[in-house]
Amino acid sequence: MIFPQPIKEEYFEGKYTLSSYDGDKDLMHLWTRYRNGNDDLLLSLNPSFAEEAYVLTVSERGIAVEYGTESGKFRAITSLRQLFHDYGKTLPHSRIEDAPQFSRRGYMLDISRARIPTLETIKRKVDFLAELKYNELQLYMENFCYKFPHFPFVNEDYDCLTPEDMVELDRYCAERFIDLVPNQNCFGHMATWLQREEFAHLAVGDGTVKTGTLNILLDETFEFVQKLFDSVLPYFSSKYVNIGLDEAFGLGKFQLEEICREKGKAEVFMDWLNRISAWTKAKYGKTVMFWSDMVYEAKDSFYRIPKDAIALNWGYDLIETALMDRRSRYLKENGIPFYVCPGTSTWCGITGRFDLMTFNLRTSAEFGKNHGAKGYLLTDWGSGDEHIHYPVFSLVPIALGAQYAWNVGIEQNGYEMKHPFTRAAQRYVDEYVFDGARASHFHYKLQQTYLLEPERIHCSSMCGFMATRDIDQTVVPGFFDLKEQDPFYYENIVFYVNRILADLEKTDFKETEKRQTVLDARFMLLTAELCILRINGEATNEKIDELVLLIDWIMNEHKTLWLAENFENGLERSMSVLRSQRRALLEMKQV
Repeated sequence: MIFPQPIKEEYFEGKYTLSSYDGDKDLMHLWTRYRNGNDDLLLSLNPSFAEEAYVLTVSERGIAVEYGTESGKFRAITSLRQLFHDYGKTLPHSRIEDAPQFSRRGYMLDISRARIPTLETIKRKVDFLAELKYNELQLYMENFCYKFPHFPFVNEDYDCLTPEDMVELDRYCAERFIDLVPNQNCFGHMATWLQREEFAHLAVGDGTVKTGTLNILLDETFEFVQKLFDSVLPYFSSKYVNIGLDEAFGLGKFQLEEICREKGKAEVFMDWLNRISAWTKAKYGKTVMFWSDMVYEAKDSFYRIPKDAIALNWGYDLIETALMDRRSRYLKENGIPFYVCPGTSTWCGITGRFDLMTFNLRTSAEFGKNHGAKGYLLTDWGSGDEHIHYPVFSLVPIALGAQYAWNVGIEQNGYEMKHPFTRAAQRYVDEYVFDGARASHFHYKLQQTYLLEPERIHCSSMCGFMATRDIDQTVVPGFFDLKEQDPFYYENIVFYVNRILADLEKTDFKETEKRQTVLDARFMLLTAELCILRINGEATNEKIDELVLLIDWIMNEHKTLWLAENFENGLERSMSVLRSQRRALLEMKQV
């Protein structure tokens, strides 16, 4: 079976044996081999076909591909790759009729919160996305993860991605029919910039309260944003740019309080959106995308959204996911093109939250299809936990997101949870990433660990939230106090994770992915043990020594795995938490 599941897929009696077959199943190798046809494959251009639509037929006469665009031909070869993987040189007679249900199928990777992947690491991710028929990639840039030509001083003392890297990545993506879209915030989420002395005067706040928001009333702020985009946009060929604008918590406060009282928050927001949109269109010919969470309660101002701007309708937890239906309807009724943007649910959870992820991805796709969304953008954030979660736990979410972006499946009937899609995504990852090992089963178990916790919290798990806190912190305002909980819950987590680790150690699959899995499992184990310690208020010297040894192992492995795929900068932010916990444990030892 092809994955993502096509619109129509049939298999018949009879087989066709290729006249030439070298066994190389690399997608770009197959694209080079078959893009112009050969003795085994006949190409047929049909201008009436929609973008990326194709028909792939295997019969006694050989392989035939009918397509309307080069991208449609590429998607057909991508499906053919899976037939080669499953059947080798002797293919079953079959017919696949296919076209995507979302014209834009994107994946957004956060490279700002501690972990900055190297160019080669991102390229491997691009290969994975291409094999799953994604056609858009965004790299979320909030902090100093990139060498900004106009601001070389912000990261001159460490290595990170460069403009030359972006040009190379842009080319690499284009060869795989993926649009690399620049993604740079320019309103909220600017705390790292505004903490620097050179830019502190551009902030909304009073010196004590820091909102992370730019003061958009200042001409100097607009000049700063122009230089920011001048440092980014020339190196991307995409006609789009994601300008962020989400969670601008300073809107209506401090320096922006009076103008928002006079004009309304929505109008002030729209002024900034239109100013950035007009400038990027005039100078670079790019259409803006923006996170639309700041405008939903101001429908009377929707008419001011730039005509071609794309609203990004995001939601990750249960309530936010449910709200995406109403918000999608608002956008549709006002003629605003939009994406639905679910998430991998991996951040702030160490290993993730599997059942929430499947609900979020499925429901977002259904809302998007029902309300005519232009695109589906799967977000993979690093916020809140210094990127202690490793990329291996995003593999199944990325595969499942590819399915919903390509083919949403049957209409939801109140009972159907589309488990076959989830199982197919797991099988795909097992087969194509883990070399046939049933490793995604361990990820599922580890990603369900949070269900053993006594409470549910927004966009996180309790262990994920506590993983980066000092040992003496037990209260999370607005959420929970560990001192009021029973250690029973965390003892269950320790027992559960140890059982998984015992089975995991007996299973062979790709070394890097296995080590990432084991590392985060032990990170979960450590956090649960520290939650027990916080509740009890004490531990024996033997237990403290055991936990210190676990931290030492985690720190050594964390450093090795981090440096294998990422720039060194940012690692210290994760390690500092572990060092702090280690010191606190040793101070607790009784003489």
